[in-house]
Formats: sequence, structure tokens, C-alpha cells
Amino acid sequence: MKKIVYILLAASSLMLSTTSCADFLEEDNKVGQTADLSYATSSGIQGLVSSCYSFARGWYGKEAGLGLSEMGTDLFYYGYDNKQKSLNSYNIAAQSLDDNSSDNACLDHYWELFYSAVDVCNNALYYIPKNTVISETLHSQYMGEAYFLRAFYYLHMVSIWGPIPYNSEPITAIVTDPTRVSEEVIYSNILSDLDNSIAAFEAANYKVKTDGRANYWAARALKARTLLYAASWLGKNSITTNKNYSGKDLYALAQAESEAVIGSGVASFYTNYADTWSMTNEDITKNKESIWGVSYSSDIATTVNCIPYRYKKDTSGNKLSYNSLITRTGYTRGGSAMLLMFVSMWNNGATDLGGDGKEVFVRVGTTTTSHFVKNTVTGTSVDVSSTYSPYGRGFTRYLPSLYLWNLLEEHRATDQRTAATLLDAYTIAPGLEGSSTKYKSMKDTAIYYCHLDGNSAEGKAKQAWAKNRYRIQFMNGGDIPVYTSSDPATAKPTEAAKVTSDVYGDGRYNSYKIAGWCSYPGIKKFLDNVYDPNYPTWDISSRDAVVLRLAEMYLIKAECQLYTANGTAAMETINALRQVRAISGKNNSLSGTATLETVLQERAIELCGEQQRWFDLKRTHTLVDHVKKYNAQGAGQIKENHYLRPIPQSQIDAVTNFSSTSGQGFWQNAGY
Repeated sequence: MKKIVYILLAASSLMLSTTSCADFLEEDNKVGQTADLSYATSSGIQGLVSSCYSFARGWYGKEAGLGLSEMGTDLFYYGYDNKQKSLNSYNIAAQSLDDNSSDNACLDHYWELFYSAVDVCNNALYYIPKNTVISETLHSQYMGEAYFLRAFYYLHMVSIWGPIPYNSEPITAIVTDPTRVSEEVIYSNILSDLDNSIAAFEAANYKVKTDGRANYWAARALKARTLLYAASWLGKNSITTNKNYSGKDLYALAQAESEAVIGSGVASFYTNYADTWSMTNEDITKNKESIWGVSYSSDIATTVNCIPYRYKKDTSGNKLSYNSLITRTGYTRGGSAMLLMFVSMWNNGATDLGGDGKEVFVRVGTTTTSHFVKNTVTGTSVDVSSTYSPYGRGFTRYLPSLYLWNLLEEHRATDQRTAATLLDAYTIAPGLEGSSTKYKSMKDTAIYYCHLDGNSAEGKAKQAWAKNRYRIQFMNGGDIPVYTSSDPATAKPTEAAKVTSDVYGDGRYNSYKIAGWCSYPGIKKFLDNVYDPNYPTWDISSRDAVVLRLAEMYLIKAECQLYTANGTAAMETINALRQVRAISGKNNSLSGTATLETVLQERAIELCGEQQRWFDLKRTHTLVDHVKKYNAQGAGQIKENHYLRPIPQSQIDAVTNFSSTSGQGFWQNAGY
């Protein structure tokens, strides 16, 4: 199945200690003879470069990273058991919550993780040129990787916090007075790193996807994203510090990079959009559409997928762990948590399915033994493992906003992405037909989410049809609505089953477990659709996280064309992507002239859940407007200051040069 495994070296130069409760910037990096000797070897320098990748697994495919990149947008509400509700409701504060996992944005841990990642990259950039035993080609490849990853981590940081300290050298001494530098300087440095990465990969002729490593085309794709971010957030002529970009139109440069990647042949589209997300194609090296992503080994039962321990240690010198929302399963085994994040409480034991729900549903448990459910009519035991395990576990973390559901449904008849993205029904295992005591005519579907007003004439007809066949939940209205309203500006997930007409007369709908914040249409493109009997728990996955893929390059090109050409040209590019996503024989094109809203809607349909949406709304200055229009959970609290996240209070407390004046030394972002 795969795959290279990136393990953080236990070399002395990476094992940093701390003298207080301050964050990473205070850390003392013990570089010296041990590191010089270790990184002078072929295996040592290879391990150092590989370790640069390991921190990315703390963001991509993890609950906390997903929260900071998708929560508080127009696309998702928090569900019943979401652990970061404050991000969506914009009750976020600078307080460092450390190990709290009940409602924690984990900003303090991500501040530490990203700066730790940067320091490892800086060590790699310092030691690679000193190594004399590897070939010049390998020198160039490794430098390309290290430059790419340093740019990659800094792009996340500047997008989250705005002005931040910029470190370009390994930490060798305690720093108590770091200085925040402007976003323009950070972007200038990121672009310099990416240009160095591209040149190094060019020298190594390293242009193919191998083992999840960055490559020439990944660097150019990330450069396209970076240029677009800088142009849309700071302005198209905003770069002045980097002389190679001073006075240049960043939109035009981003468009050129995206077009180069599109024309490179490094990636191509699947005819069937669902194949992009099938676990048979999940390896980022083999996935046709992937350009680069974060790799997870198939060996999820061991530590190979685990992120590094924190650089900080406790007062006894013991290693500290990152928050469980970042590690997911701690440090004994590891993998991606994406299969858990968008699934509702399908196996909830609610009495409407009959008994405790196990007459038709049972989640595969924690052993490799096949699981059986007895058909109440025939008495036959049915093995349900392969049918139910791919549904994962109903963690009720995220549910689609009404706005997203509407976008997906609008072109269901012509667009493949709706059926491949939206999980709008749960089916029973073959052999359990007629087994439900309360839906005696159940044949295959057990739960169905219907994009209608249940109180409409069509909705009432579907409700009547569903009687004795399956539980039906409407967008709004009906017996058990998902949302409180059909208006995207006011709709929230229902939090209690509000029975409007109990057609069965037995009170089966009187449970919070089937209210909208527990039972809702899910996002299925991250589910593990290939059953693996060796891992029946399905609480982590070996699915790689696709970070850069071909469709994004089309969307970058289209957005740039709004400013370099016109809305007509942008629409042509959007329609080129939409036609690839069309159902065979259908015209999936849009008419008219594209606007920024057109691009943002297309990005929502194509990229939902892929850890980009908050950054898209932030950089286009549409965050406040879109949340107010489409996310009632956060509409009442969001303000202009929320375009930047707060600097963790632990970092504020650690510095000696704190200033209450923005732009001087080290300050807190406004509004926190």
C-alpha cells in the first residue's frame, strides 16, 4: 500500500529543553559536536530531512487543524460533540488551554509545533551543505525539500496570526525578545524560499511524485497558492522587500504558476470524481490528481505516523505531548482522523430504528472478529462488518451548513461532486431486510436526509412514503428537521427532536440523538470506503492528506483572471473544471460572467473539508460577510478582529519586550 515513514531523529540538535513554562521561542537548542557528526553521515542527513515532514501530520488530517481551517466559516456548523465550538461561535480567546480537550483551539500548541517545524527545517538547511558524503544531486533535492517545507509552515503561520517572528537560522540560544515582522516581510521570505526550492529541484531534476516527498511541481503549486494569498490579502502589488517581486502583479504571477502546473502533466483528472477519494487511490504518490500531500503509513497500529513530542519538557525533564486533538490517539499509534470528523450519529441506538438500534445497525468494535446482527424475522446472523465499518464512528464534530448543502444540491443533476461528497443516506447490511421492528418494510435505506421542506406538499408525500420504510429527516420542517430554518442566515442545527406530527404515535422521535446536531447529512469523501478487517475500529486511518491537487490550480487560475483579464475568462476556466466534474452526457457549465462569489462557491463545492476554507474567506476579506450571511452559530459574535487569531497568552507571558502598541516589538493582535 505504501510508503515512506518520516521519523523525528532523536539527535541532540533536535532535542530541545526549556527552562520555564515559556513557549518554543525561549528554547535552548543544544547544537554541537553530536549533531555535526550525525548529520555528516548519509543516514543522518536523510533522517534530518525526513523529520522536517513529520510536523505536518499534526495539522493535516487532525481534528484541531481542521478546526482552525474549516470552523467559523460559511460551510460547516459544529455538531453535538464538537471539541472546538468556540472557533465557530467566535468566542475564541488568547488563553493557553494546553491539554484541555473539551473546547480548545490549540493555538498555543500550534504556535509551538510550527516554530518547532521551522527550526528542524533551519537545521536541515544548515547541515545539508556541510555534508560531504551525499551526491550533488541529493544535496540539491534535500535543499529543495527543506526550503519547500519552511515556506509551507510559515505560510500557515502568517495566514493564522499575521505579523510573526521570522527565524531563518537554527535556534542556538534562548530568545526572550522576539520581534514580530510585517506580513509583507514574511511573504517575501516565503517566496524566496520557494524560488530557492524550485531552483534546487531543477538542479536535481526532481520533478516526479515519489514517496510523499515535495518536488519541483509541488513547489510551483505552493508558490501559486502563496502568490494568490498575498495578492488577495495584501494587494496585487504588495511585495516590496523581495526585489524579485517588487512592483509586480502577484495575480499575474500566480496565474502563470498555476498554468505551468496545469500544463506540466504532473497530475490529471479522474473521469469519475469519486475515484479521487477512493482508498484504492488514496496514496498521494499514486493518486492521479494529487500534486503533493501529507503521507500516512498503512501501519497505523504502531508509532510510525505519530508526530514528534513537544520540544518543551516538564519540570522533571520529561517529554510533553501535544494535545490529543492534535495527536488523535496519542503516541502509541497514529493516523488520520478525517474519517471521523463529518459523520453523524448513525449508530446512535435511538429507538426509532427498533429496540436500541442494533436490530439494523451495529458499529464494528475493537477486535478483528466479524460482527453479526441477527435478523429478527428469519433468525439469521448477518455479518455487517464490511457494510458498516466504512461509515466510521459518529463523532458528531461537523455538519454541513445549509449554505453548503444548497450549493451541492443545486447542480446534483449534472455534477458528479454532489453524490461523491454528500453522505445523505445510511443503508443496512444485506440480509437485514425487514428486521427493524418499527420499520417493518425496511429494504435497504435506514436513514435518509432529504433536501426539502418537510411541510411542503412534496415533503409530506415523501414522509408518507417513508412510513414503515426508513427514517427521513428533512432540511427543515417535517417530523425531525436537520435545521431550524430554510434561511441560510438564520438556520442552525436543531438540538432536540421537535416532533411536529408523530405519525407513529409511539414517541420514537423524542431523542436529542436524532436532532440535527447529532443526525445530519455528512461529507463522505474522507471515509475509508475499502474495508480492512485488520483495522475494524475505524477510529484512525492511513488515508493520506491531499494538500495540493490539480483542481485547485484551475481555481487559482480562475480567481487570478478576475483581476488580470475579466469575469468571462474566469468563467471559461471554471467551466473547464466543471465539465471535468460533469455527469456523463450532462452540461455542467455555468452561464454569465464570473465574480469572486462564483469562485468562492466553486471552491466550496470542490474543496470543502480540505482545510482551506477559513483561509479563503480571510484572504479575500469576505470572512465576516459570509459568516453573517451563512453561519448563524457565529454571526452574532464575529468581528473584524477575527481576521487574525490571537497570539497564545503563553507566548505573550514569555517575552520581555511586550508592547501594548501594535507594530512595536511583540504585541497581541487587536481585539484579544
